[in-house]
Amino acid sequence: MVRRRHGVNPAKVKLAASVIEANPPLEIFQQRLELRRRWSVTLLNLLSVVLLTVSFAPFDCWFLGFVALVPWAMALAGGMHRRWSLLCGTLAGTVFWAANLYWLSWITLAGYAASVVYLSAYWFLAAVIVLASLRRNWPMWLVLPIVWVSLEYVRAYVIGGFPWFFLAHSQYAQTRLIQIADVTGQYGVSFFVAMVNGAMVDLMVHPLFVRSRRGARLAHEIFISLMATALTAAALLGYGTWRLSQQTQKRGPIIGIVQQAFPISLHGRSAGPDKILQSHIRASEGFIRPGGGRPELVIWPETMLPGDLNPEMIDMDLTKLRGADLRLLAERTFGPAVWEGKYSDAVIRGNLQREMDLRRKQAEMLGVLSRRLACPVLAGAVTLHRNPAPVDRSDRWLRRNSALWFDRSARPTATYAKMHLVPFSEYVPFKSSWPGLYRLLRRFVPAVMEQLAPGRRLTRFKLARDGQVWRLASPICYEGTFARVCRAMVVQNGRKTVDILANLSNDGWFVWEWSDRRQHASTEHAQHLVQYCFRAVENRVPVVRAVNTGISGSIDSNGRIVAVVNQQGRRKMVAGTLLLDGLPGDDKDYKLQHGPQVLVDARLSVYSLAGDVFAVTVGLVAVAMVIMLGWRRLKVKKEVNA
Repeated sequence: MVRRRHGVNPAKVKLAASVIEANPPLEIFQQRLELRRRWSVTLLNLLSVVLLTVSFAPFDCWFLGFVALVPWAMALAGGMHRRWSLLCGTLAGTVFWAANLYWLSWITLAGYAASVVYLSAYWFLAAVIVLASLRRNWPMWLVLPIVWVSLEYVRAYVIGGFPWFFLAHSQYAQTRLIQIADVTGQYGVSFFVAMVNGAMVDLMVHPLFVRSRRGARLAHEIFISLMATALTAAALLGYGTWRLSQQTQKRGPIIGIVQQAFPISLHGRSAGPDKILQSHIRASEGFIRPGGGRPELVIWPETMLPGDLNPEMIDMDLTKLRGADLRLLAERTFGPAVWEGKYSDAVIRGNLQREMDLRRKQAEMLGVLSRRLACPVLAGAVTLHRNPAPVDRSDRWLRRNSALWFDRSARPTATYAKMHLVPFSEYVPFKSSWPGLYRLLRRFVPAVMEQLAPGRRLTRFKLARDGQVWRLASPICYEGTFARVCRAMVVQNGRKTVDILANLSNDGWFVWEWSDRRQHASTEHAQHLVQYCFRAVENRVPVVRAVNTGISGSIDSNGRIVAVVNQQGRRKMVAGTLLLDGLPGDDKDYKLQHGPQVLVDARLSVYSLAGDVFAVTVGLVAVAMVIMLGWRRLKVKKEVNA
């Protein structure tokens, strides 16, 4: 008996295919997603939380960012129980923020809980609008990016703003893709990521084909969705390729970065101010190498200097202070009201004088270091200032978070005070406008977090070497996460007035202890770093960072991380230095041909000139879309009642 060579008869397969083509099954013409079980909706939302979380640093599964929102939107589209779908869509945001902001709970549990609840409201708004749009069969490739980017933009402003975990941040390492940020800001990248998610949702929840005289053909809506997404991807990658091919960079200054590892908790710092100062001085002296390249600027992290080293305090004549001014200055210097009514002015003045002499000695140490290095030192400190308009008796002296510029002098020659403070941490709102509410809110902020005052004006530091002059601005810590703040630093009156952004940060708060009693870095450190890839592209300026316990390094004007402080493969919770001189070394980890060198860029970006025009435009479209949805719902209700 002859055996058949094939298990399937090709002729019969061809016949069956032609029959299916002539009479396609009805399922391909119908909406294909119905979730009748509540558990299905719940699990899809949890899947989105996981996918979105691992798409961000430090996990860096960037490709998952393009599908992370798909399960969430599918749960809204297919859920048969509308209220349950909305509830799960909102709780997905709650779980996401609770899981990813865990490092905030170490500092303020009340603030952590309030932040999670507040940020979850954005997921609720997104769920409501997306669900209403799905019910009207609006294209998700357009609706989802409009909704998500609009809410990101609003979140960057409300209550001081919290521009963390934008969709764009998952793509920080995709250098070619993020070049569009110099036109649209980071919101353009977020828009594209959300667009891909929306196109995937359209494929999953809408019919793929429609009937025609020639049989089944691809649905018009699906065709537009795929084409729009593909053309946008091609345009962004093409633009990125062109931008990266431009030769606009030239040599900048040689910068030395000092990173130490001193954790902070509600119980205080792990070391005293003198030990912290001495450790940074010793590390900086390592740049003095026989026959080696010398830095032209050395930067230290935020608040690594002892307090009150600003010129106003160093030059203060205590003999002119009497009464309440003198006693309140003592309280600010030594602690709570231990001086009130206990000692004479002479005793208080004597103790303050000794403290001022110590401050002058510490400032002199910075001047000596600067002279030995033959270059300026830029370092962070908390400074004390007289308040010209006090609200009450205890408001006569203000503290500010500052960056001090020591240029071979025993006193700072330039000072910048942080202008954009962290709400409910560095400051509690309503101090002047609503004192009663301020006192109530202040109870929820740990007493160890001294309330700071914002700076009044921007300072641009000038670094002159060998006939060249470079201009630097120094966003301090959280300030650098705000695109609008850094843009205001770089551009003035339509001109680029800054060549380099020098970020001073202190991530010592975001360190935790486990059972082994050792400190461990949190995910906040990597998430903080990636923000500056976008600041660099948006304004076409290199960014250098000096961070206590965090990740210090250099980012070029194309948004590439070109060097980091590295100790045996570790970037966090390590002490080390980094000399950005373009030469290889054991303490450097770099990925570009030019090596770890600061290269300034002559380009003036569209974003620097226009700001968030793209995000505002998207926001206006979102408002129009919401009005249209509301108007149609009202019209339906009127027709039903009639």
